[in-house]
Amino acid sequence: MSTQFRIAVPADELTDPVAVVTARQLAAFRGLLRAEGDRLGLQLLEPDEYPGESFEARVCPIALASITARFDHDPAVIAVVEEAQFRARRVSIHRDRAAAEIRIRVALTSDRSLDSISPVGTPKRF
Repeated sequence: MSTQFRIAVPADELTDPVAVVTARQLAAFRGLLRAEGDRLGLQLLEPDEYPGESFEARVCPIALASITARFDHDPAVIAVVEEAQFRARRVSIHRDRAAAEIRIRVALTSDRSLDSISPVGTPKRF
């Protein structure tokens, strides 16, 4: 069992950018995360088995252009991913069935995970 801790910073109080995406764009993004995760040997989608209504994705190990290409380089998606990479955070994806929207925003969770620590204890550099 592991417990996640995070350090609250003043930037957490700011309004983060939010992007609305389509189901097809989200499917392409999940495909990219799985392919890049296999290539890098990392789990980029959390949880990976059945994401349900809300899940998080690691975006720091992947190039901004590779990610935003799946969203037709939408400026709102670029703003979200760029902010997440700058702050070393994951992105949070939430499907709101009432509003019939899929939203992506910067998550509060750090992009660093247990699999980003090498066996000898030194962090991998991305």
